[in-house]
Amino acid sequence: MAELVQQQLLHLQSDQLLNRFGAGRASPGSGSASALLSILGGKMELTVCEISRTKPKCKSNWPDFDYIRNEISNNIEPSLRKLFEDDARDFEKVVELRRLRDQAETTEDKAARQREALDLLETTNEYAVSIAEHGLRLMEFGILLFEIGWPPIKGDSGVAISSSMASVMSCIFVTNLNIKTLSRRKYAIAAKKKVDSIESRLALLQAKAFSCITQSGSDAVDAIELEFKED
Repeated sequence: MAELVQQQLLHLQSDQLLNRFGAGRASPGSGSASALLSILGGKMELTVCEISRTKPKCKSNWPDFDYIRNEISNNIEPSLRKLFEDDARDFEKVVELRRLRDQAETTEDKAARQREALDLLETTNEYAVSIAEHGLRLMEFGILLFEIGWPPIKGDSGVAISSSMASVMSCIFVTNLNIKTLSRRKYAIAAKKKVDSIESRLALLQAKAFSCITQSGSDAVDAIELEFKED
């Protein structure tokens, strides 16, 4: 298999990794990019937890910060890192199987390669579903941290919410496209139900996320008005 999937991509320097995404290849692709967005969101939430955990004003919520920090560090982030690498590796294989299918000389060989490609596409689609599930969880954490975290770093919580939301939305695009390709398989029906559930949960969290934006705008207006009054 190509050099691209023989190494841990997340071990690359940031500019090298970004260049891989922009190299015009199938892998790393949209699945891995979605995972990366959630990893970034989780990292921002860890920062909010670390800083807020030192502020006496936030003391009543220190157990919440500890819980979120533990969940991200020990469960969510390790899973997302694995999903990132698995998707990059296995979707590269899907593309290779499609190439072999197109080059096959017999109907039997074409059918065999097509079947293998679709089998593996089901696997990579489940990666995207799992990434979306983690993204939804991180959105929930981000919204909570926006409410209980140290007020001066609400921007960090906002970035975390936005990154996680983008991750989930990306996964919905990816999974719907995969399901279209897999539409003749029984798997497609169950997979579409999963995606519809994710989309419904995302809609509810988006409403809460936009309320955070509204709140931040209101806070800004209040600060401006106070400044004028003092002048």
